[in-house]
Amino acid sequence: MKPTKISGIFTALILAMFILSLFSGNVAAQEANREKAVKEQIENAKEQYKINKEKYENTREQYQTNKEKYENTREQLDDARNLFEKAKRSIDAKNNKSDVRSNEELMQKAREYILKAIDHTEAQLQVMKNRLDNSENRGITASDAAKIIDAHTAQLEDLKVKVNNATTIQEIRDTHKELAGIVAKINLETRYFIGTVLNQRIDNFINRADNVSVKVDDAIAKLEAQGKDATDLKAEAVDFKNKLEEAKDIQAKTIALFTTHSGFAADGTVTNEMDARNFLKQANELQRENIKKLKEAGRQLINFGRDFRKLVGPNVKVNDKGDLEVDGGATTTLIGGATATLTQED
Repeated sequence: MKPTKISGIFTALILAMFILSLFSGNVAAQEANREKAVKEQIENAKEQYKINKEKYENTREQYQTNKEKYENTREQLDDARNLFEKAKRSIDAKNNKSDVRSNEELMQKAREYILKAIDHTEAQLQVMKNRLDNSENRGITASDAAKIIDAHTAQLEDLKVKVNNATTIQEIRDTHKELAGIVAKINLETRYFIGTVLNQRIDNFINRADNVSVKVDDAIAKLEAQGKDATDLKAEAVDFKNKLEEAKDIQAKTIALFTTHSGFAADGTVTNEMDARNFLKQANELQRENIKKLKEAGRQLINFGRDFRKLVGPNVKVNDKGDLEVDGGATTTLIGGATATLTQED
């Protein structure tokens, strides 16, 4: 289950709107009140993020612990399998009764391995369920996703019973095959959910970007009304809008693709694994390209912020790292080390 993550690119839009709001022609007291309100919002967001992060890290630690146990048990299974094969060869050569002990040892090691693999998978599901509690993800198919996770958890608990009750090697193999099928669906459904979350965030970015476009035009008009040369700002605004339009076109294709959701039911459960993999591959490629366009748009906002500061004065500063400083006070990353990583699985 490989993660898909996007972070940082939305900050540029929020702060661009803040920069432009500073250039309103109002008195300094109004600007100070506005800045104070923004700082309070940022602090509240940071605190909520810290709480969510701690919850996520706790679940993640449990997941890592189970994963390590799973890997250790898999190594034990390999050792047991080697012992079994060695004993079998000995039986063929000596025609003795050592196969009974080898089969019992293999059964026990296989049982331990599968049970740990189930624990590992359940831990993965809990990590995903924890993500549903993140404020950024609430309301995004959260209900369906939670139901799917609970259903798979119930499947895994039932499978544990089968593993413990297995008395033959074939029964153990059957449970392992069943587990592999469950895990395959979980991986696909997880990627579908993450893709849905990413779509929502991209939509939010584009909506905010539209608001920024309006404020950019308004700021340029005010500068020109004061007799200042806004030629560079106009060029940067055009580049920003072009990147935004390209992103909108890509997003329209992505939304259309998710509307068909080939290989998935409406609630996000897998109906056909091959179709689901093909669908996710196409969606992954579109979203990766869109994130690239949005990051480029964010860079244009950095350039706009620098040139805007030159014309407005020292109250707004953007350093070489993309950090925004207002009145020499708080420093906030405009886009900085924004990352967007999408993992493609064929």
